[in-house]
Amino acid sequence: MNIKTRLERAAESKQWIKVYFHDASGIVGKVIKVGQDYVELESYGYDDSPQSRNFAKNLIPLSFIKMFTVESSNFAEAERKRLEYLSLLEHSIIEAVAEPENKA
Repeated sequence: MNIKTRLERAAESKQWIKVYFHDASGIVGKVIKVGQDYVELESYGYDDSPQSRNFAKNLIPLSFIKMFTVESSNFAEAERKRLEYLSLLEHSIIEAVAEPENKA
């Protein structure tokens, strides 16, 4: 089974994976879509730099991927952090909208 087929199976269940590149770097994300020659990941950031967390969608060419792993216990924690981050963003947007109403 090739890497594209395995990624397609991961995309069906929206699994969290860690993708390793040929230069030994990597990224953690949830598989959203697998195209003809790319994979789309939704990522949250890195645990080693919590001050610079950001939500991103990444398009990664399949030729850049060396391998990937799925470890449910680690990725459940990543999903929890992602949802917490998104709720903080939503809360700050609601506060920003409410401020002008309070001034009037």
